[in-house]
Amino acid sequence: MTSDDLWRAALHDFNNLLASLQGVLDLSDPRLPLDARNRMRLEFTLEDGKTLIAMARALALDRHPDMDLASWGEWKDGLEARLEPMSAMFRCPIELVDLGAEGTPWPVPQLQDWAAAFTRQILPWATPGPVRLEATASPEAWTLTWVGDAPLPIALQPDPPPDVSKNLPSFWLRMVSEHLGLSIQESPEGIVVRMARNLSLQ
Repeated sequence: MTSDDLWRAALHDFNNLLASLQGVLDLSDPRLPLDARNRMRLEFTLEDGKTLIAMARALALDRHPDMDLASWGEWKDGLEARLEPMSAMFRCPIELVDLGAEGTPWPVPQLQDWAAAFTRQILPWATPGPVRLEATASPEAWTLTWVGDAPLPIALQPDPPPDVSKNLPSFWLRMVSEHLGLSIQESPEGIVVRMARNLSLQ
């Protein structure tokens, strides 16, 4: 990714963000307060904007938050808080399932942020869902599996084509994937993401 790529992606994504805000206004009666549905769309769009700013900053400065460990319950609650608004917006239920995650500390915050951003990328293909996200832990790795037939985003494939659409989430997902050493594979069950357990975090 070059600085020119980053600028183009930022301009593209923030143009889409403004279009989304305009869409909320166009669908609302200016004489009345926002109804519940449009208020939710507005809040979701603003949160998307904050996320894009954080991604752009991380990409521009190549900085990553410090890694820490949290209990499975805390990790699950944190991810579900990130997933709830997009689940409501897309009207697509998202279920986070423990298949052996309890009792093992999980890395925060980047794996949570990555899982939320990745889910956001595949939701258009997964809707109306439900989306089932299975979590397992072993002495070797933390593993997340997005069950279903949603395709792996082209930008995250091992050799994406040079003309692939460039946007901030795709650049950010690739950067954090490399930083965390994530293994991403498509399987008959769905998309499997594996993060090797770093002994320095134990």
